[in-house]
Order: sequence, then C-alpha cells, then structure tokens
Amino acid sequence: MPRKKKGLNAVKRFVEIARYVGTLRGDAYCFAHSGLPRELEGRGFLTGCFEELQTNLRRCVWFAKRSVSEDRDRQIDFKGNLSEYFNRMSGDFHEALKSLRESEANLLKITKELQKSEERWQLAIACTQDGVYDIDLCTKKAFLSPRAWEILRKPVIRHDVDYDPVKWGHFIHPDDLGKWDEIVNMSGDGGRINDQSKHYFEFRVMGGDGKYRWGGINHMVIVNAAGIPRRFVGTLEDIQEMREREDEIRKQATLDQLTKLPNRYLYNDRLLQNIVMAKRNVTSLVLILWDLDGFKWVNDNYGHLAGDRLLVTVAALMRSSLREIDTLARFGGDEFVMLITSYRGHEEKVANLTVSRIFDALSEPLDIGGEKVQIGASCGISFFPRHTNDGEVLFNLADKALYEAKKTGKNKAVIWDIGAVRG
Repeated sequence: MPRKKKGLNAVKRFVEIARYVGTLRGDAYCFAHSGLPRELEGRGFLTGCFEELQTNLRRCVWFAKRSVSEDRDRQIDFKGNLSEYFNRMSGDFHEALKSLRESEANLLKITKELQKSEERWQLAIACTQDGVYDIDLCTKKAFLSPRAWEILRKPVIRHDVDYDPVKWGHFIHPDDLGKWDEIVNMSGDGGRINDQSKHYFEFRVMGGDGKYRWGGINHMVIVNAAGIPRRFVGTLEDIQEMREREDEIRKQATLDQLTKLPNRYLYNDRLLQNIVMAKRNVTSLVLILWDLDGFKWVNDNYGHLAGDRLLVTVAALMRSSLREIDTLARFGGDEFVMLITSYRGHEEKVANLTVSRIFDALSEPLDIGGEKVQIGASCGISFFPRHTNDGEVLFNLADKALYEAKKTGKNKAVIWDIGAVRG
C-alpha cells in the first residue's frame, strides 16, 4: 500500500476509536495535559494521587495512538478494552475528586479551629500580667512571651532562644540555685518521670539591668506516652513588689522602728535558736539586761525628740560593742537586751569585758542634736546553762539582777548569783 494511503487509513482508525471513547477520552486527555496538578501541589491537596492519575492518562493516550496503526482485524477488541480502561480511569478520577473535596473540607475545618486556638492563645498572652514560657526539651529551644522578657528587663526576642539549664543558672541568685536545680531535675534529663502536677517556685533572677528581682513560676512538665519529658511550660510572675512589701511588714513586726534593733518578738526567736546551738556545740549564753540611768531626766528637760535621739545613739554604741553573731534587742522604753555566745567557763570574762566597753563609752557626754548630755546605765546578767536551761527563766534572773543593781546605787552591773561586777 502506498505510504500516503496507509497514513490516511491510520487517521480514519483513530477517529473511529474516538467515537467509541467519546467525551470521556477528550476530558481525560485535557486533564492529563492540564496544569491542575501543579495548582493542587501549590495548595497542598492530594498531589501525589493526581500526579499518578495524570501519568496513567498520558499512558492511555499514548496507547491509543499506537494501537490505531495496527491491523484493522484487532480494532473491535481494542475499542472495547480502551473504553473499559477509560471508564475505570474515569471512576478513579471521580473518586479522587470526591476524596479531595472531603479532605479539603476537613482541612478547612481544622484550619479554622487552629486559627481560633491561635487567636485565643495570642489573646491570653496579651491580656495576662504574667509571662509565658514554653521549653522544648528535644530541640533545646525556648519560647518566652513579650511579658516574660519585660519581667526580665530584657529586649523582646521574637524568635526562639537556646535553652541551656547551666547557662540559665548563671542568672539565678546564688542563694536560690537549689530551687533552680530542683526545677531542672523535674524535667527528667532524659529519664522517665511520673509527676506531671503543677509546682510553684520563688527565686531571684538577674535581669537585663544587672539587678536581681523576685520571680514566681508555675511549672509543669509535659511527657510522652512512655513517660519521657518532652516540654515544660509555665508562667513567670513578677513578685518583686510583693516580696518588698512582705519584707517591710516582717521588719515592722520584728524590728524596733526607732532603733531598727530586733524587738521582743525577734529576740525570743533568736533566744530559742541560740539555746539549740549552745546545746549542740556545748557552749554558753550570756544574757545582759540594760536600763539607762538618767533617761527620764533627758526627756523631761530636752523633750521626747531628744530622748529618741539618745536611744538611737545608745543603740549604735551598744551594737558596735558586740560581734555579728551576737544579738542586741530593744524591749521598749530605755530597756535593751544583749545575747552573747561564750565558751563554757568563760561566761564571767565575756560579761565583764562587754559591760566594761559600754560603761567606758557612756563615761563621756553624748551628742544628741547639738546638745551634750551625760547618762549612766545599770544591767543584770545571767548565764545559760549555769543558772538555768529555760530561756524565760534566764531573762527573769537577769531582770532580778538588774533590780539589785538599781537598788544599790545604779550605774553598775550585777551577775545573778555572784554580786556586783562593777560599780
């Protein structure tokens, strides 16, 4: 057969096959060569499924082109097989489209829910007065909210920061490192933990201004199904002002407001502590109870303001005569109490040296706001455990010795069961 006639017959065969395949073949061919898969890939929907479908349709068209050139006796079988193939591909195509629509609807629903959750999260972070932190123990990255950076007195860092518990610990106050270690240990360091309850810690952390500030954190560890810690999250609260108020209240409750010395309440606490330490270390305590001679005369002649200045001056004078470990307290009026630690058997020597320093200092006139006044002092002394093992009795014995000192001429010291030390 001439080449021209053979080519014409091939064209006729392809047109005849197309009549059997009909619109389906044309739609499949258009889809096979369209840009839809690329569009779907950009949107992220079932890309792999449609790429496979497109490849199969291209093969189908190639098969049709090839088959029309074969012997005419095989056309009937080819028509049926090709039609069945395209029908099957059409069904797969429609099933894929159906799955696509369902997946797209689910994705849109999930996306909306995620957007709402994200909005709630952002609103919660924006509205709370506390900072929020989220530490990923796998990636060693930490997120801190803008409020957290504000509490830390540091510029806001938008991206995640590296989490290194050792380096972070350098910013914790040395006295609070034990609490920080406890927080770090709660993260499990790769081990299993069972405690996922919330915990609260207060510690001081150095801010960007170089100053330590009190912070309180609510802390919780998140673990996976195997119990391995994966994240720990919580809130950071600025409690600096609260701690300052508490300290001020504590000072007002335990310190004399005029002289800033411990008051009776704090003295009793110190006495109990010193008795415990004295029993443990086999040491003694020397209690000296002082009462000023001539204080009423200063008040009557110079006024109460001068009397207050005199008390402040005497308090500073007595404080300078003691060691850091000793206690000086004011009980009110012109009454002062000293609590001094001593070796066993050296109680009298310690008492004599202490009262001698005070008497020598009071032998000179004192300056109270430009006025020079001369006063004296009397004191009673008792020893623990020589005189008693009871703290309250120890004070009462010193009070009785003070009464003897006042009764026998003032400006002297009396030890409870020995008599006058100095007159």
